[in-house]
Amino acid sequence: MIRRRSTRSVDLALADEIMRDPDYDALPDRVRSAFKKHVRGLWGEKETAFMLDREFGPDNDRHVLIHNLRLPDGQGGFAQFDHILLSRFSRTAAIFESKNYAGNISKNAHGEWMVWYRGQHRPQNIPNPVAQVRRQRDVLAAWLKRKGHTKAFERIGVFVSVPATNQIDRSKLGADEPIYKCDNLVAAWTPFGGTTPLTRLFSTGVSGAQMLAIADQLIADHVEEPDIYVRLGIHPGVDQDKPTADPTFVGEGDLEPVPDPEPAPVIEVALVPAVEENPLMVAAERPEPPLPQPAAAEAAPRPPGPRKAGAQTEVCAGIMERTLPDGRIAFRAAKDDHIGREALTALCKGKAVWNPMFANWVCSPEVAIEVRAGLPEALQLAQLP
Repeated sequence: MIRRRSTRSVDLALADEIMRDPDYDALPDRVRSAFKKHVRGLWGEKETAFMLDREFGPDNDRHVLIHNLRLPDGQGGFAQFDHILLSRFSRTAAIFESKNYAGNISKNAHGEWMVWYRGQHRPQNIPNPVAQVRRQRDVLAAWLKRKGHTKAFERIGVFVSVPATNQIDRSKLGADEPIYKCDNLVAAWTPFGGTTPLTRLFSTGVSGAQMLAIADQLIADHVEEPDIYVRLGIHPGVDQDKPTADPTFVGEGDLEPVPDPEPAPVIEVALVPAVEENPLMVAAERPEPPLPQPAAAEAAPRPPGPRKAGAQTEVCAGIMERTLPDGRIAFRAAKDDHIGREALTALCKGKAVWNPMFANWVCSPEVAIEVRAGLPEALQLAQLP
Protein backbone atom coordinates (compact mmCIF):
# COMPACT_ATOMS: atom_id res chain seq x y z
CA MET A 1 0.00 0.00 0.00
CA ILE A 2 1.03 3.61 -0.45
CA ARG A 3 1.53 5.35 2.90
CA ARG A 4 2.95 8.63 1.58
CA ARG A 5 1.94 9.53 -1.95
CA SER A 6 4.18 11.13 -4.55
CA THR A 7 3.43 14.81 -5.12
CA ARG A 8 5.46 15.05 -8.34
CA SER A 9 2.38 15.31 -10.58
CA VAL A 10 1.31 18.41 -8.65
CA ASP A 11 4.84 19.80 -8.69
CA LEU A 12 5.16 19.26 -12.45
CA ALA A 13 1.79 20.91 -13.12
CA LEU A 14 2.92 24.02 -11.26
CA ALA A 15 6.33 23.97 -12.97
CA ASP A 16 4.66 23.72 -16.36
CA GLU A 17 2.55 26.79 -15.65
CA ILE A 18 5.64 28.73 -14.59
CA MET A 19 7.56 27.77 -17.76
CA ARG A 20 4.60 28.73 -19.98
CA ASP A 21 4.32 32.16 -18.42
CA PRO A 22 5.37 34.96 -20.85
CA ASP A 23 7.79 36.40 -18.29
CA TYR A 24 9.65 33.11 -17.79
CA ASP A 25 12.12 33.85 -20.60
CA ALA A 26 13.08 37.10 -18.87
CA LEU A 27 14.45 35.27 -15.83
CA PRO A 28 18.26 35.12 -15.47
CA ASP A 29 19.97 32.25 -17.25
CA ARG A 30 21.22 30.71 -14.00
CA VAL A 31 17.67 30.67 -12.60
CA ARG A 32 16.18 29.02 -15.68
CA SER A 33 19.04 26.49 -15.83
CA ALA A 34 18.57 25.48 -12.19
CA PHE A 35 14.81 25.31 -12.64
CA LYS A 36 15.03 23.10 -15.73
CA LYS A 37 17.36 20.74 -13.87
CA HIS A 38 14.81 20.57 -11.07
CA VAL A 39 12.02 19.77 -13.54
CA ARG A 40 14.05 16.95 -15.14
CA GLY A 41 14.45 15.42 -11.69
CA LEU A 42 10.70 15.66 -11.06
CA TRP A 43 9.98 13.77 -14.29
CA GLY A 44 12.34 10.98 -13.28
CA GLU A 45 10.73 10.64 -9.85
CA LYS A 46 7.23 10.68 -11.33
CA GLU A 47 8.09 7.89 -13.79
CA THR A 48 9.60 5.69 -11.09
CA ALA A 49 6.71 6.41 -8.70
CA PHE A 50 4.24 5.30 -11.39
CA MET A 51 6.03 1.96 -11.81
CA LEU A 52 6.21 1.35 -8.06
CA ASP A 53 2.63 2.46 -7.39
CA ARG A 54 1.35 0.08 -10.04
CA GLU A 55 3.15 -2.87 -8.40
CA PHE A 56 2.74 -2.00 -4.71
CA GLY A 57 -0.50 -0.02 -4.81
CA PRO A 58 -3.43 0.29 -2.39
CA ASP A 59 -4.52 -3.37 -2.66
CA ASN A 60 -1.11 -4.71 -1.62
CA ASP A 61 -0.97 -5.38 2.14
CA ARG A 62 2.49 -7.00 2.07
CA HIS A 63 4.41 -3.81 1.38
CA VAL A 64 4.37 -0.14 2.31
CA LEU A 65 5.56 2.49 -0.16
CA ILE A 66 6.77 5.92 0.95
CA HIS A 67 7.59 8.67 -1.56
CA ASN A 68 9.60 11.87 -1.13
CA LEU A 69 10.99 11.39 2.37
CA ARG A 70 13.70 13.60 3.87
CA LEU A 71 15.48 12.59 7.07
CA PRO A 72 18.30 14.17 9.10
CA ASP A 73 21.59 12.37 8.42
CA GLY A 74 22.98 12.88 11.94
CA GLN A 75 25.77 15.13 10.64
CA GLY A 76 23.90 18.39 10.29
CA GLY A 77 22.52 17.59 6.84
CA PHE A 78 19.67 15.60 5.33
CA ALA A 79 19.18 12.52 3.19
CA GLN A 80 16.56 12.82 0.45
CA PHE A 81 14.82 9.51 -0.29
CA ASP A 82 12.89 9.44 -3.55
CA HIS A 83 11.14 6.14 -2.73
CA ILE A 84 11.30 3.67 0.20
CA LEU A 85 9.64 0.25 0.15
CA LEU A 86 9.10 -1.76 3.36
CA SER A 87 8.30 -5.46 2.89
CA ARG A 88 7.04 -7.30 5.95
CA PHE A 89 7.35 -10.95 4.83
CA SER A 90 10.93 -10.66 3.57
CA ARG A 91 11.86 -8.23 6.39
CA THR A 92 13.55 -5.94 3.88
CA ALA A 93 13.66 -2.24 3.14
CA ALA A 94 14.50 -1.02 -0.35
CA ILE A 95 15.63 2.47 -1.39
CA PHE A 96 14.95 3.57 -4.96
CA GLU A 97 16.82 6.60 -6.28
CA SER A 98 15.47 8.18 -9.49
CA LYS A 99 17.82 9.73 -12.05
CA ASN A 100 16.54 11.31 -15.25
CA TYR A 101 19.61 11.04 -17.46
CA ALA A 102 19.11 11.18 -21.22
CA GLY A 103 22.09 9.38 -22.69
CA ASN A 104 24.50 6.47 -22.41
CA ILE A 105 25.58 5.91 -18.78
CA SER A 106 29.14 4.73 -18.32
CA LYS A 107 32.24 5.15 -16.17
CA ASN A 108 35.99 5.14 -16.74
CA ALA A 109 38.81 3.06 -15.30
CA HIS A 110 39.01 5.39 -12.28
CA GLY A 111 35.39 4.75 -11.31
CA GLU A 112 34.24 8.19 -12.45
CA TRP A 113 30.67 8.20 -13.75
CA MET A 114 29.64 10.00 -16.93
CA VAL A 115 26.81 10.33 -19.44
CA TRP A 116 27.33 10.40 -23.19
CA TYR A 117 24.61 12.61 -24.66
CA ARG A 118 23.57 12.25 -28.27
CA GLY A 119 25.40 14.64 -30.59
CA GLN A 120 28.15 15.44 -28.07
CA HIS A 121 31.76 14.40 -28.61
CA ARG A 122 32.67 14.48 -24.94
CA PRO A 123 30.84 12.92 -21.99
CA GLN A 124 29.41 14.91 -19.11
CA ASN A 125 30.65 13.93 -15.67
CA ILE A 126 27.98 13.10 -13.08
CA PRO A 127 28.12 12.26 -9.36
CA ASN A 128 28.17 8.55 -8.58
CA PRO A 129 24.45 7.71 -8.12
CA VAL A 130 25.18 4.34 -6.50
CA ALA A 131 27.42 5.96 -3.89
CA GLN A 132 24.63 8.45 -3.21
CA VAL A 133 21.97 5.81 -2.61
CA ARG A 134 24.38 3.83 -0.42
CA ARG A 135 24.84 6.89 1.78
CA GLN A 136 21.07 7.02 2.05
CA ARG A 137 21.13 3.37 3.11
CA ASP A 138 23.50 4.26 5.97
CA VAL A 139 21.09 6.97 7.14
CA LEU A 140 18.10 4.62 7.04
CA ALA A 141 20.06 1.88 8.82
CA ALA A 142 21.01 4.33 11.58
CA TRP A 143 17.37 5.41 11.90
CA LEU A 144 16.15 1.80 12.22
CA LYS A 145 18.81 1.10 14.85
CA ARG A 146 17.95 4.23 16.82
CA LYS A 147 14.24 3.32 16.81
CA GLY A 148 14.86 -0.34 17.65
CA HIS A 149 13.57 -1.74 14.33
CA THR A 150 16.65 -3.55 13.03
CA LYS A 151 15.03 -6.96 13.54
CA ALA A 152 11.88 -5.89 11.75
CA PHE A 153 13.82 -4.98 8.60
CA GLU A 154 17.09 -6.83 8.66
CA ARG A 155 18.34 -5.96 5.16
CA ILE A 156 18.35 -2.74 3.17
CA GLY A 157 18.71 -2.88 -0.61
CA VAL A 158 19.57 0.01 -2.93
CA PHE A 159 18.41 0.52 -6.52
CA VAL A 160 19.03 3.36 -8.98
CA SER A 161 16.26 3.91 -11.53
CA VAL A 162 16.85 5.59 -14.91
CA PRO A 163 14.44 6.19 -17.82
CA ALA A 164 13.60 3.23 -20.03
CA THR A 165 15.10 5.07 -23.01
CA ASN A 166 18.55 5.23 -21.40
CA GLN A 167 21.48 3.07 -22.40
CA ILE A 168 23.49 1.44 -19.59
CA ASP A 169 27.00 0.43 -20.62
CA ARG A 170 27.36 -2.73 -18.51
CA SER A 171 30.78 -3.42 -20.05
CA LYS A 172 32.06 -0.32 -18.24
CA LEU A 173 29.78 -0.24 -15.20
CA GLY A 174 29.95 -3.93 -14.37
CA ALA A 175 27.10 -6.34 -13.76
CA ASP A 176 26.98 -5.71 -10.00
CA GLU A 177 26.13 -2.01 -10.05
CA PRO A 178 22.45 -1.70 -8.90
CA ILE A 179 21.31 0.65 -11.68
CA TYR A 180 18.33 -0.36 -13.81
CA LYS A 181 15.87 1.00 -16.33
CA CYS A 182 12.62 1.87 -14.59
CA ASP A 183 10.63 -0.73 -16.53
CA ASN A 184 12.98 -3.43 -15.16
CA LEU A 185 13.10 -2.03 -11.63
CA VAL A 186 10.58 -4.38 -9.99
CA ALA A 187 12.16 -7.41 -11.68
CA ALA A 188 15.55 -6.35 -10.31
CA TRP A 189 14.10 -5.90 -6.82
CA THR A 190 12.26 -9.25 -6.73
CA PRO A 191 15.29 -11.50 -5.95
CA PHE A 192 16.09 -9.20 -3.02
CA GLY A 193 12.72 -8.53 -1.40
CA GLY A 194 10.12 -10.57 -3.24
CA THR A 195 8.34 -13.60 -1.80
CA THR A 196 6.21 -16.45 -3.09
CA PRO A 197 2.99 -17.86 -1.59
CA LEU A 198 5.01 -20.75 -0.18
CA THR A 199 7.65 -18.57 1.48
CA ARG A 200 4.95 -16.31 2.89
CA LEU A 201 3.23 -19.33 4.40
CA PHE A 202 6.32 -20.14 6.50
CA SER A 203 7.52 -16.56 6.92
CA THR A 204 8.24 -15.10 10.35
CA GLY A 205 7.83 -11.57 9.04
CA VAL A 206 6.43 -8.64 10.95
CA SER A 207 2.72 -7.99 11.22
CA GLY A 208 0.94 -5.54 8.99
CA ALA A 209 0.18 -3.28 11.94
CA GLN A 210 3.85 -3.18 12.97
CA MET A 211 4.93 -2.40 9.41
CA LEU A 212 2.46 0.48 9.21
CA ALA A 213 3.54 1.79 12.61
CA ILE A 214 7.18 1.89 11.49
CA ALA A 215 6.21 3.59 8.23
CA ASP A 216 4.27 6.22 10.17
CA GLN A 217 7.29 6.84 12.41
CA LEU A 218 9.42 7.42 9.31
CA ILE A 219 6.88 9.87 7.91
CA ALA A 220 6.63 11.66 11.27
CA ASP A 221 10.40 12.31 11.17
CA HIS A 222 10.19 13.78 7.66
CA VAL A 223 11.65 17.28 7.31
CA GLU A 224 10.14 19.38 4.54
CA GLU A 225 12.63 20.19 1.78
CA PRO A 226 13.38 23.85 0.97
CA ASP A 227 10.98 25.30 -1.56
CA ILE A 228 12.67 25.52 -4.96
CA TYR A 229 10.63 28.63 -5.84
CA VAL A 230 11.75 30.40 -2.69
CA ARG A 231 15.37 29.44 -3.28
CA LEU A 232 15.36 30.65 -6.90
CA GLY A 233 13.27 33.72 -6.16
CA ILE A 234 10.34 32.64 -8.34
CA HIS A 235 7.02 33.54 -6.73
CA PRO A 236 4.18 31.45 -8.18
CA GLY A 237 0.56 31.62 -7.20
CA VAL A 238 0.12 35.38 -6.68
CA ASP A 239 -2.74 36.84 -8.71
CA GLN A 240 -1.25 40.25 -9.31
CA ASP A 241 2.34 39.23 -9.93
CA LYS A 242 4.02 37.33 -12.72
CA PRO A 243 6.96 35.03 -11.90
CA THR A 244 9.97 37.16 -11.12
CA ALA A 245 13.53 36.40 -10.22
CA ASP A 246 14.99 37.44 -6.90
CA PRO A 247 18.11 39.58 -7.53
CA THR A 248 19.67 38.19 -4.36
CA PHE A 249 19.61 34.61 -5.69
CA VAL A 250 23.07 33.06 -5.46
CA GLY A 251 23.83 30.71 -8.30
CA GLU A 252 26.83 28.52 -8.96
CA GLY A 253 29.97 30.62 -9.03
CA ASP A 254 28.46 33.51 -7.08
CA LEU A 255 30.25 34.46 -3.91
CA GLU A 256 27.57 36.22 -1.93
CA PRO A 257 24.07 37.62 -2.35
CA VAL A 258 23.60 41.22 -3.38
CA PRO A 259 22.53 43.27 -0.34
CA ASP A 260 19.31 45.22 -0.47
CA PRO A 261 19.99 48.86 -1.45
CA GLU A 262 19.58 51.51 1.23
CA PRO A 263 16.28 53.25 0.51
CA ALA A 264 16.63 56.92 -0.41
CA PRO A 265 14.71 59.39 1.74
CA VAL A 266 11.43 60.70 0.40
CA ILE A 267 11.63 64.45 -0.21
CA GLU A 268 8.38 66.18 0.52
CA VAL A 269 7.70 69.03 -1.89
CA ALA A 270 5.82 72.02 -0.52
CA LEU A 271 3.38 73.74 -2.82
CA VAL A 272 4.68 77.25 -3.74
CA PRO A 273 1.93 79.76 -4.40
CA ALA A 274 2.11 81.50 -7.73
CA VAL A 275 3.41 85.07 -7.56
CA GLU A 276 1.31 87.55 -9.45
CA GLU A 277 3.67 89.74 -11.41
CA ASN A 278 3.25 93.52 -11.11
CA PRO A 279 3.94 95.07 -14.48
CA LEU A 280 5.17 98.25 -12.75
CA MET A 281 7.73 96.31 -10.74
CA VAL A 282 11.26 96.87 -11.96
CA ALA A 283 13.42 93.84 -12.73
CA ALA A 284 15.57 94.33 -9.66
CA GLU A 285 12.53 94.20 -7.42
CA ARG A 286 10.94 91.23 -9.20
CA PRO A 287 11.09 88.13 -6.93
CA GLU A 288 13.20 85.30 -8.19
CA PRO A 289 11.26 82.17 -9.17
CA PRO A 290 11.59 79.31 -6.73
CA LEU A 291 14.31 76.77 -7.43
CA PRO A 292 12.97 73.58 -9.02
CA GLN A 293 12.45 70.86 -6.46
CA PRO A 294 12.91 67.16 -7.24
CA ALA A 295 9.67 65.33 -7.84
CA ALA A 296 8.51 63.06 -5.08
CA ALA A 297 8.26 60.15 -7.49
CA GLU A 298 11.94 60.54 -8.40
CA ALA A 299 13.10 60.66 -4.80
CA ALA A 300 10.92 57.85 -3.51
CA PRO A 301 12.61 54.48 -3.08
CA ARG A 302 11.69 51.69 -5.41
CA PRO A 303 8.90 49.56 -4.01
CA PRO A 304 10.17 46.35 -2.48
CA GLY A 305 9.90 43.17 -4.50
CA PRO A 306 7.24 40.58 -3.74
CA ARG A 307 7.58 38.76 -0.49
CA LYS A 308 8.47 35.12 -0.84
CA ALA A 309 5.74 32.51 -0.81
CA GLY A 310 5.80 29.80 1.83
CA ALA A 311 6.83 26.20 1.23
CA GLN A 312 4.35 23.91 -0.46
CA THR A 313 2.98 21.26 1.91
CA GLU A 314 0.63 18.33 1.47
CA VAL A 315 -2.67 18.68 3.34
CA CYS A 316 -3.99 15.22 2.56
CA ALA A 317 -4.00 12.69 -0.29
CA GLY A 318 -2.26 14.84 -2.88
CA ILE A 319 -3.94 18.15 -1.99
CA MET A 320 -1.25 20.81 -1.62
CA GLU A 321 -1.33 24.18 0.07
CA ARG A 322 0.98 27.19 0.07
CA THR A 323 0.97 30.47 2.00
CA LEU A 324 1.12 33.35 -0.47
CA PRO A 325 3.15 36.52 0.11
CA ASP A 326 0.03 38.49 1.04
CA GLY A 327 -0.91 35.98 3.77
CA ARG A 328 -3.66 34.19 1.87
CA ILE A 329 -3.65 30.41 1.39
CA ALA A 330 -3.64 28.67 -2.00
CA PHE A 331 -4.97 25.11 -2.35
CA ARG A 332 -4.44 23.00 -5.46
CA ALA A 333 -4.75 19.45 -6.74
CA ALA A 334 -2.97 17.86 -9.67
CA LYS A 335 -4.59 18.25 -13.08
CA ASP A 336 -5.03 14.48 -13.37
CA ASP A 337 -6.44 14.17 -9.83
CA HIS A 338 -10.12 14.52 -10.67
CA ILE A 339 -11.28 13.41 -7.21
CA GLY A 340 -9.08 15.94 -5.46
CA ARG A 341 -10.14 18.76 -7.79
CA GLU A 342 -13.81 17.91 -7.28
CA ALA A 343 -13.40 17.85 -3.49
CA LEU A 344 -11.60 21.21 -3.48
CA THR A 345 -14.23 22.78 -5.71
CA ALA A 346 -17.02 21.61 -3.40
CA LEU A 347 -15.30 23.11 -0.37
CA CYS A 348 -13.98 26.34 -1.88
CA LYS A 349 -16.75 27.44 -4.23
CA GLY A 350 -18.34 30.61 -2.86
CA LYS A 351 -15.67 30.97 -0.16
CA ALA A 352 -12.43 31.18 -2.14
CA VAL A 353 -11.27 32.74 -5.41
CA TRP A 354 -10.37 30.49 -8.35
CA ASN A 355 -7.04 31.45 -9.96
CA PRO A 356 -7.08 29.93 -13.47
CA MET A 357 -3.46 30.85 -14.21
CA PHE A 358 -2.12 28.60 -11.46
CA ALA A 359 -5.16 26.33 -11.17
CA ASN A 360 -5.54 26.94 -7.44
CA TRP A 361 -8.14 28.19 -4.98
CA VAL A 362 -7.02 31.25 -2.99
CA CYS A 363 -8.69 32.09 0.32
CA SER A 364 -8.18 33.80 3.65
CA PRO A 365 -6.51 31.94 6.55
CA GLU A 366 -9.90 31.68 8.29
CA VAL A 367 -11.48 29.93 5.31
CA ALA A 368 -8.38 27.73 4.97
CA ILE A 369 -9.09 26.26 8.41
CA GLU A 370 -12.55 25.18 7.23
CA VAL A 371 -11.12 23.72 4.00
CA ARG A 372 -8.51 21.64 5.84
CA ALA A 373 -11.11 20.31 8.28
CA GLY A 374 -13.54 19.35 5.53
CA LEU A 375 -11.09 17.77 3.07
CA PRO A 376 -11.15 14.16 4.39
CA GLU A 377 -14.96 13.93 4.20
CA ALA A 378 -15.07 15.75 0.84
CA LEU A 379 -12.56 13.32 -0.66
CA GLN A 380 -14.64 10.37 0.53
CA LEU A 381 -17.80 11.85 -0.98
CA ALA A 382 -16.04 12.56 -4.27
CA GLN A 383 -15.12 8.88 -4.59
CA LEU A 384 -18.73 7.71 -4.29
CA PRO A 385 -20.34 6.61 -7.56
